[in-house]
Amino acid sequence: MKKKIFLFSLCVVLIATCILCGTTGIIRNDSQSQPKTQTADTAATENPASPSTENSLTLKVGETEIVQLSAKKAKSVVKWTSSDSKIVTVDDGGRVDALKEGTALVSAILKDKSKSEFQITVTKSTAKKQNSYSTCITANADKLEQNRRNKAKNLYAIKVNRTANCVTVYTYDEKGKYTVPVRAMVCSTGLNNATITGDYTIGIKTEWLFLVGDVFGRYISGISGDYLFHSVPYYTLNEQDLEVEEFNKLGKQASQGCVRLAVSDAKWIYDNCPTGTAVNIYDDAETAGPLGKPDTIKITDFNNKWDPTDSSKKCPYATATPTISGANDCTIKTGGNFYALTGVTAVDTCGNDISSEIKVVGNVVTTRKGKYKVTYSVTDVLKRTSSVTITVTVQ
Repeated sequence: MKKKIFLFSLCVVLIATCILCGTTGIIRNDSQSQPKTQTADTAATENPASPSTENSLTLKVGETEIVQLSAKKAKSVVKWTSSDSKIVTVDDGGRVDALKEGTALVSAILKDKSKSEFQITVTKSTAKKQNSYSTCITANADKLEQNRRNKAKNLYAIKVNRTANCVTVYTYDEKGKYTVPVRAMVCSTGLNNATITGDYTIGIKTEWLFLVGDVFGRYISGISGDYLFHSVPYYTLNEQDLEVEEFNKLGKQASQGCVRLAVSDAKWIYDNCPTGTAVNIYDDAETAGPLGKPDTIKITDFNNKWDPTDSSKKCPYATATPTISGANDCTIKTGGNFYALTGVTAVDTCGNDISSEIKVVGNVVTTRKGKYKVTYSVTDVLKRTSSVTITVTVQ
């Protein structure tokens, strides 16, 4: 009897093991079958796409999309056409550019003279063009807008992570507690932890103030005594006389004890956080804050002593944008190679290399004669974007 029970138990274990191994194999095979992520250098070259499940597409004015066909149809395309090129254009790789509100039909003509048609609806663009002067991170705009209607309560509270050199601004939740993060800003606290910790409230406000070290700060918001929020120091009472070396230290401890910020962020606190706004200064080496720590932008031209986040019309950085170089129209032979990023570089508003941030949109079919649009775009830490569109001719 015991032998029968043992054999039965052994069979049960073997069956369970087989089922488990089979399941594990399916999971492993599924993950192995996932398509490889395209690199930017291959994103603008022919890459058969999975079949499109819909024959309609909605774009906003100014948007671009690559119409996808099955691998079989993609190889059989003779040409692409648009029923109204004033609304949408389509190049020989199926790239659609939305130009104007309306509806148009985009068709892929195949070798057997059949068509794959896509209805493209173009709607009004909701993007608002606005200049950005800060590297800050923002969030929870809806809650913030809701709280703006309550004039009886301070809209914000500020927390400064002394160790991480990061300032996070909060608005209040449904219970009136300041738990909803809305803005994060990079800063410089005091060298060797010279900045005080604890709970305080904003006191004095002044646009310029003479500081320790015979320098001047802009957009002062007092924390406690000589401890202040203010801009990176200026040598003189002149917005064109910034201590450039000190600006490039943002994100690290650098001050005598005050909390330094880029001038746009110091001005934001000055304008939006009135006297009485709660300030908490603490240490946390593990987490900069709930929104993370923003990137910094470095000044490369030491002869230009403007803060690059200054919104003044006189500031040469105010209207500057990233620059893309090396993206030019080109012609290749049928069957040749097109490497989208070869020789293409980009620098940010201040001249720092950001070539690794370039994004490429286009579909160059090197096996088929035609003209193909390829767009290069890049956005820097000031959230300013530049783009260049080239034409690649395959002949």
